This record gives sequence, structure tokens and C-alpha cells, in this order.
Amino acid sequence: MTDAATGYRIVSPELTVKAMRDSGYKNTAYALAELIDNSIDAEAHLVEVFACEERPKPGESHVRPRIETIAVLDNGKGMDGDTLRRALKFGDGRGGDSKRIGRFGMGLPNSSMSQCRRVGVWSWTNGAGNALYTYLSLDEILNGLDDVPEPVHQRVPDEWQQLSQGLGEAGTLVVWSDLERVMWYGAAATLRNTEELIGRVYRHYLNPGEGSGHRSVEIRLVPVRDGAIIEGERPVRPNDPLYLTAKTCTPPPFADKPMFMPFNMGDGDNPGVVHMPITYDGQTHNVIIRASIARPEARQSDVSGHPWPANANKNVEPGQQLWGKHAKRNIGVSLVRQGRELDLDTSWAIGYDPVERWWGVEVDFPRELDAAFGVTNNKQTATNFSALAHFDWEAEAEPGETFKAFKDRLNERGDPRLPLIDLAFYLQERLLPSMRRQLRQQRVGARTNKRHEDEAANKANDAINRRREEGRLGQTDKLDQETEPEQKRQEQVDALTSRHHIDKQTAESLVDEDLASDIRVRWISSFQDSPAFFSIDLMAGMLQVIFNSNHPLHRELIAVLEDVPDHAEADALRERLSRAANTFKLLLFSWARMEDEIPGEKQRAKISEARQDWGRYARDFIDGEDDDE
Repeated sequence: MTDAATGYRIVSPELTVKAMRDSGYKNTAYALAELIDNSIDAEAHLVEVFACEERPKPGESHVRPRIETIAVLDNGKGMDGDTLRRALKFGDGRGGDSKRIGRFGMGLPNSSMSQCRRVGVWSWTNGAGNALYTYLSLDEILNGLDDVPEPVHQRVPDEWQQLSQGLGEAGTLVVWSDLERVMWYGAAATLRNTEELIGRVYRHYLNPGEGSGHRSVEIRLVPVRDGAIIEGERPVRPNDPLYLTAKTCTPPPFADKPMFMPFNMGDGDNPGVVHMPITYDGQTHNVIIRASIARPEARQSDVSGHPWPANANKNVEPGQQLWGKHAKRNIGVSLVRQGRELDLDTSWAIGYDPVERWWGVEVDFPRELDAAFGVTNNKQTATNFSALAHFDWEAEAEPGETFKAFKDRLNERGDPRLPLIDLAFYLQERLLPSMRRQLRQQRVGARTNKRHEDEAANKANDAINRRREEGRLGQTDKLDQETEPEQKRQEQVDALTSRHHIDKQTAESLVDEDLASDIRVRWISSFQDSPAFFSIDLMAGMLQVIFNSNHPLHRELIAVLEDVPDHAEADALRERLSRAANTFKLLLFSWARMEDEIPGEKQRAKISEARQDWGRYARDFIDGEDDDE
């Protein structure tokens, strides 16, 4: 090629490769996933990932073994010379097979060059001794190499044949050497940090459900030191962020049984599943939404028949148990394309709220919707979908504009968000709020300490008992005298389950504990379609106070004080206290203004008397003193 010709190139090969190296793989595990994609597309049923380290040589500065090479070997169908050469070109996609995970033709060279300076590839269709070999070298590209070297016959090196447990008559081996961007130091650490992500990305292939249409694939992680396999070899276990799969990497007691249950949506034959048609470019495609929430036993240690492990501290919140910490690492909406997870999108979660770890949502879409979702070429995220996580159509709507009219206007403008608007609205406005409400109700009565350690409940109970002894009986006391014990129990269970949507196991556990301890007051939060910020249930022997979680006072006062993030900094705690104090002042200001706006003197006097009466009751409950009589 002449100097004149090279001077007018649209792009420079060496600069292009440099830019591709920096295109953004989150870590080594995501880069390895690109190679596993290729293996699955090649119909492999075994993929082996080798992380190879060597002991330091005399005179070297480091003292610990350091990872030198990473290799991925599969028993797929292999490649001929032309396909192998094209596989190492940037942006040479291999056809439009709708069942393939890959599409952009970037995976092998892009992921490899992001982690190393040299990648070698062997591929064979008639025995590993007849393999074809070619490579990419960053140093050679920087020195002017334009073309992928023509493949040559070269048998797969003996070291890889000896390490493999499933070397097939056909297959492919990719070897990264001259590593310089691998995040972890040793072989075992590299694979340990890789397993959880790889298990989540390929969970539908590691454990394909009946009727899923996915082939079963085993992924083997193998740490190697000085050419020999060392301790830590293991198959990748599925990591299901919906926690509906048995036999996963979730810590006990949920390693062999589901930790979550399907959320109450869809139909009886396929619970927890909703199908949503999405139209793009004139074609309609099916998107599958799956949802799950934690089983009560994941969050409560006293669920009958489901004890926590003996080594679990029952005085520690479930989110701090090993399985709770595992769930914290899986917060977000799992975006799945062709059965392969692109991203666990945390944008849809409320970061400070501990309840977020106890739900799971999966959005599964076909590759024909790549452009609609905004799938990136490294298959790590979908930009259009992520951008809608905090979408507020009312903030963008014109005055008086309906949701349909708003969408029609987006359609006229050719807004790229339009195909996903209904999906985003469903997730934001219907599904996630419903799941959060049910999860909060699930924890009613669950406590890290025993009930007698609940200071507010104790003091309220003492005040009620004191007033009863003084002969000042309430409606709950009178009903208690007239009601049989079993009827009283059933009334309380029914109130919790039917009116406040608490699951039956939790309700029964809560009521039985309160009856055994002669507790006569109960505080819960519940979603109420009412402008009141709290309500009361007067039942036999039980005064139940319900704080309306649908009222902004719950968000700005109760949640601020109770839903405190783990390990919150002092400044953040001070900000929360200040926010709660301001909210309480606004609450009193709102009462004062209510009195101010009452037109009649008699009615205003009654409200004033009610305020004074409430003050006397408050003094009795807080200080144990009542100067009413």
C-alpha cells in the first residue's frame, strides 16, 4: 500500500485497536464472557476456562505466584481457515442466525485485546492434532500489521491437551498472553471473582429449564500453577438473581432450594410470568417479564419447618446473613438477551432501601430488539432500557396531556424511547411498587431482637395495662372480655392477612407470639388508599396502629428513621435526623393550619380539646404520667 493511500485512511488500524482496548469491559469476567458466547454459539457442551500462574523466578521483584496466561477451550464445532481468520477481525459479524448470542463480530478480538497484548487461537474440525492457528499481536499492529495472519496448521500444544477433560474431535482454544489488564493477581482469585458473574450470565445454559429452548452447557474453571491443576477447580454453578432455581451458588440453606417464590402475577399455569408485545420497525416481538420475591423463611428465622442454619446469628438482620449478602450482590433488573444476561441493571432499584435485595425481575428479549433496547457491542448493557429507569412521563407531558397522547407525540418525533415506554411504565408504576409493598408487609412482626426488647411496644403496653388497672377500659378491653381465645386469635390473623396483606405464616407467628406474651398493642405499616397517615384496628385485646405507607409522611419520617443503610456514615445519619425533625415540625404545622382554617368556634374548640386530650395520653405513654384526673 502506498504512502499516499495510507495517508487518506478513514481510520488508522493501530489507533482503532487502541480505542477498542479502551471501549470498556467492566472486568476480566465480562471479557471472558465474550469468548464463552462464541463457544455456546459453536454448540459446545463443555467450556473450560484456565487461569495459569507461575512462581516468581529468581531475581523477580514479586514474591507470590502471578497469573500469566488465561485460556478458554471448548468442544464446539470448530472453524475452517476462512472463518478463523475472520473471527479475529474487528467488526466481521458471521451472519444473521437469530439463535446466535453473538452478532456484532467484535467479541473475540475486542475482549482479548482489552486484557492482553497477544491472543492466539487454535481451531479444529478433525482432531486437535490437525488444528489451524493464527493470532493477533498488539505490538505487530502498532508496527503496521494490517491483516490477520493467514492460519497455519499447528497442533494444539500438549499442555492444553493434558489439562482438558473434554477435548473433542472439534473445538477451539483461545489463549491470552502478555496480560496487562487483568484485575486480579493469582489464578484462584481470578476464577473466584469470575464464577459468580459467569454463573449469573449463563444461568439459563447451566441449568436450562424445561421448554426454555437452551442447550445445557457446563463451564469448568481450572486454576493452574506451573502447568499443574491446583486446588480450586470447580464447575460454575448457576447464580439466579430471581432465586427460583435449586442447586445454585447461593449460600445454605438456599443452595439446594429456591430462596424466592414467583410473584403473584401472570396465570396459574405459569406464575410470576407476564408476556408483553413490543413493536419495533414494523415487527412485533414477545418480551417475557419474570418476577419473584423472597420466601418468608429467607427473612425470618421462626418460620415453622424452615429453621435457619445453626451457625446463623438470629439476632442479626437477614440482609447481613450470608444469603442476604449474596442477594445484595444481585440487586436490580436482570436484562436477558437470547438466554444470556447482558446486565443486572441497578438503575431500577432504590439504592438505600434494604428491601431491594429481596425481589428479582428478569426482562427477556430477542436479539431482533437490540436496537430498541440499545444493546452495546460488548453486550454489557442496553442503554435505552437503562435510561428509562427514572423516566417520568408526567414531567415531560404537556399540560392536560394523557399518557396515550404523550406516546403519540413521541411517535411523531421518532423518539427512540417509544418502543419501551409501556415496558418502563409497567415496571415503574405497577410491578415494582406492588412487590415492595408485599415485601414490607412480609416483615411485619419480624425482628432481630425479641419483642420485649421493643421499647415503644413495651412502654405502650405498660401504659395500656396501667390504665386498665385504673378502670379506664377501652373498646379493645371490653371486646376481650366477651371473646373466646381462639376467636380472638382468628380475628387478629384475618385482619393482618385480609386487610393488610400479610402472608398467613407471618401473621400467625406474630399473633401467637403476642398472645403468649399478653401484648395488647401492635404497630404495622400498610399501604392504604386513604389521605390519613395512620388508622387503627380495634380488636379483642389488641389495639393495632397502622401507619399508611402510601402517605408521604411514611417516606419522609418512618422510612428515614428505620430504613438506615448498613454502615451509614455519621454525616448521613445526621442528615436523616435533621430530615425527620423537619418532617415532624411540618406535621405539627399542618395540624395548626387545620385548626386555623376551621370556620366555627364550637368545632375549633372541639379540635383544640382533642389536641389537649392527645397531649395527656402522650404524656402517660411516654413518661408514665397522666394528670387528667
